[in-house]
Amino acid sequence: MERISATTTSRRLATVETIREIAGIPGADAIVRARVRGWDVVVRKDEFRVGDACVYFEVDSMLDVEDPRFAFLAPRGVRTDVDGRRGHVLRTAKLRGQYSQGLAVLLSAFPELAGAEPGEDVTAALGVVKWDPPLPAELSGQVRGPRPGWIPATDEERIQNVAAVLECPARWVATEKLDGTSVTVYVDPESGVDGVCSRNYDLLPADGNTLWRLAREGDLHGLLRGSFPGRRAAVQGEAYGAGIQGNPLKLRDQRFSAFTLRVEGAEVPRGEWPEWALALSVPVREEFSFPATVDQALGDVDGMRSAVSPDRLAEGLVWRAGDRAEVELADGQVVRASFKAISNRFLLKHQDS
Repeated sequence: MERISATTTSRRLATVETIREIAGIPGADAIVRARVRGWDVVVRKDEFRVGDACVYFEVDSMLDVEDPRFAFLAPRGVRTDVDGRRGHVLRTAKLRGQYSQGLAVLLSAFPELAGAEPGEDVTAALGVVKWDPPLPAELSGQVRGPRPGWIPATDEERIQNVAAVLECPARWVATEKLDGTSVTVYVDPESGVDGVCSRNYDLLPADGNTLWRLAREGDLHGLLRGSFPGRRAAVQGEAYGAGIQGNPLKLRDQRFSAFTLRVEGAEVPRGEWPEWALALSVPVREEFSFPATVDQALGDVDGMRSAVSPDRLAEGLVWRAGDRAEVELADGQVVRASFKAISNRFLLKHQDS
């Protein structure tokens, strides 16, 4: 039985795939909808046929427009990331009423991938990187080092990539996905360090750092030590509100809400969380039923309102199993017992904020 490591942090931004379906778009003569895994991509009519091999690039991929195969994207905008790399960032679009996410290019355009099989990750081979917007100084702070290796990144897999998880029985809980910046608060008795991390970096304590302030105000280090004495433990969640990622919920303050708890690196199922962690949890959305299909999962969240700010659009849902940390798919693959469904309407409105 294959096991996907809990410490895997790299995202499969570019993969070899097969065109599963081609469908027309009402009122459009020159473009059609192509289905790749669970993703819908608008492509030129007659560019692909069902069964064609392609390279699929997910949303958030930053593609080097100096590469002639991506040069056509340059007029649509070029960005520079924190490491000085320049490229076009793939975003959600809506063309003739059809949502389009990512980019599909015929596999034959990439001779360097000769022999690649469907499902193969070619992110590194093609030099694709994930776009992460720069953080302001009050969030980034001074760096102690990289995030400790025993703490995985906070990325959740999109339902378009793990549709098979919908067939896995579990006590599924719908939680609201909040749009802010991820934060990890941890205690490490072995090294004597109480730490706070941004998405990728362990930050030095600083009075002016928002993430450290939220950790101190909530006594998160003390709560972790009290619940898990003598053990390495971490609570991961979202910092959101005024001055963070455009503040789409239009809050006047800054808040922390928890979505993952880890002890010695292993994820603690939500049903085993201590009371303080449940009290700090992202909102539970009990009005939603577990979806049967990818389309239902996406349709349920398109236009949903936030429990935090009911007059604002919510980013989407993260479904988590309350009774287990992993589930086994029909093919024997073991994956995290969680996934996210993001509102396309929210993405169109806020993805460049």
